[in-house]
Amino acid sequence: MAMTKADAGASQPNNAPEPDDSLSLSGMDVRPGDHVCAFYRDASERDAIVVPFLLDGLKAGDKCTYVVDGCEPQQVVGQFDAEAPTDDYLLRGQLEVLDSASTYLADGEFLPERMLAFWEERAQASLGADYAFCRNAGDMSWAHSTPFDVSLLTSYEAELNRFIPRHPQVNLCLYDVSRCPGELVLDVLKTHPKVLLGRMVLENPYYLQPDQFMAAQRGPG
Repeated sequence: MAMTKADAGASQPNNAPEPDDSLSLSGMDVRPGDHVCAFYRDASERDAIVVPFLLDGLKAGDKCTYVVDGCEPQQVVGQFDAEAPTDDYLLRGQLEVLDSASTYLADGEFLPERMLAFWEERAQASLGADYAFCRNAGDMSWAHSTPFDVSLLTSYEAELNRFIPRHPQVNLCLYDVSRCPGELVLDVLKTHPKVLLGRMVLENPYYLQPDQFMAAQRGPG
């Protein structure tokens, strides 16, 4: 289910500003093409990360897409509204808040290729609507309540590293560390070039290039 007002037919902005070399992630710098993972322990910690990141993007004229889990899109919009009114952003489709059931788990299952195609379509449509930059965020908590092969998730995260640099965008992946087994935390680190620790976005020393990660997943032979 989407929380947008794009059906109202309002036009997209025609003069979105060019992005700077660095952007704000809750007061910290990230760069176009970055794929960042962030770990949180509760909803308030999650919101403290993602809400400023997307609000800064809205104010800068960026297209912002947030896929939520464990709450309704309307609740998230309320979090944004507590900081700044979002009606205009929703009306013209600059802000989209979607749920995991209609995206990651469409038709009741997670298919990496479908989700990669989802982000590609979003990027193409945004650039076609004269947005100069995209900020994407996804809460990955759905992975803890859905039975599936976790290697599909980590392979998807690895493949995102081939996709993200193709377009002017940043992707932020949010994981509930209280629900992540240690092995998954390590694989998340291996598939994200940047990691948010405290108030800093850091180069991730555990990161593996997609081909390296896939080879390690397959093992010897």
